[in-house]
Amino acid sequence: MKNNGRLKRYAIVLVGLGLLLAGCWDRKEINDLAIVLATGIDYEDGRVELTAQIFIPRKASGGAGGGTGGAGESSPSGVTMVRTAEGSTIAEALNRLQRKVPRNMFWGHCEVVVISEEAGKQGLREYIDFLLRYPQFREHAYVFSSAEPTKELLALLDPLERSSAESLREMANMGLGTRVTVLDLAQSIEGPSRSAILSRMLILPPDPGQSKQTTTPYIKGLSIYKNGRYVRTAKEPLSIGMLLLSNELNNIIMPVELEREKGAFSIRPFEMKTELIPHVKGKDWSMEIKVQSKGEVVLNTTNANLTDPSKMKELEKAWSDRLKALAEEALELAQHELQADLYKFSVEFRRHYPEQWKERHRQWDAVFSNLDVKVDVRARIARTGKSTDPQGITEQSAD
Repeated sequence: MKNNGRLKRYAIVLVGLGLLLAGCWDRKEINDLAIVLATGIDYEDGRVELTAQIFIPRKASGGAGGGTGGAGESSPSGVTMVRTAEGSTIAEALNRLQRKVPRNMFWGHCEVVVISEEAGKQGLREYIDFLLRYPQFREHAYVFSSAEPTKELLALLDPLERSSAESLREMANMGLGTRVTVLDLAQSIEGPSRSAILSRMLILPPDPGQSKQTTTPYIKGLSIYKNGRYVRTAKEPLSIGMLLLSNELNNIIMPVELEREKGAFSIRPFEMKTELIPHVKGKDWSMEIKVQSKGEVVLNTTNANLTDPSKMKELEKAWSDRLKALAEEALELAQHELQADLYKFSVEFRRHYPEQWKERHRQWDAVFSNLDVKVDVRARIARTGKSTDPQGITEQSAD
């Protein structure tokens, strides 16, 4: 009985100690944190520059300096500040960056990472390793490339959004360009393709009378990475073909012309799907690319009437031919100019033919460059808009 009583007392003491130790002894109040919304990586004079866009809560809550403001002021966009530090490595830059901020920097809300093309030329391995290894960084943060210093891009005071970080995040969610996360980028660079495509950001010139920072970033082209390094920029129309083969072509209006017709049609695809189908027969490897698209006509500057079935078929064929030409141009870039598996053909071969892939994966570069690729595009006009007849022309002109 005495032993039972002693055991009960020990149990009570242990439970009490557990309750005391289970408190939030290591917690940090939100007022002690500097919440980072976006991260920028630059490279200059042999040094890595790390930039953080930090949220200012007192301005967001409508305090001093956070009102709507007048013309030329930062307006509601002035709810962030930007701090930059440099180092021989990105980790050293982070250490020095913390010394410039009077609060503990918290990176758990960072949803955007921007890497300058100059930093990309040095290689992504160090940055990817850090972003995935440092506990606070989110592996699902969107990654962009920048033709200009990222510290300038993150300092922008977007008139429409609260910060340039929100602008970039919304662009990714809308499918404007590529939608690549930190984890996606790591898998692309470390995977068999060893290449990646990132949306390329520029700074829109500000409106007359506005400050240099009162503007927004915008997407123009794609940045191409091979073996973890930036190698080239692709602009329209080449970038359209690249997005098509990457199955990321969204939010675009395409001009399509018909023979013997003056003017052109403008078509907005509302459904676009690209499927990669690998084939292996002995030593013969080939890839079949199937593109299916549905679109609607949003502008007709020709005299053609789409109620005519023959004109509709002619337009669908012209649109299919246009998409196929863009895809083949993008293939030429990847297979013969860069010899880089930009569209992850290797991933499909490894998935569908694992045994054959094991035998030839070391010769993949040679296999890819000589791969027989066929592109099949089927584009259909599903909608002609509110009008079927061409508008704004006389009956005599239509005849």
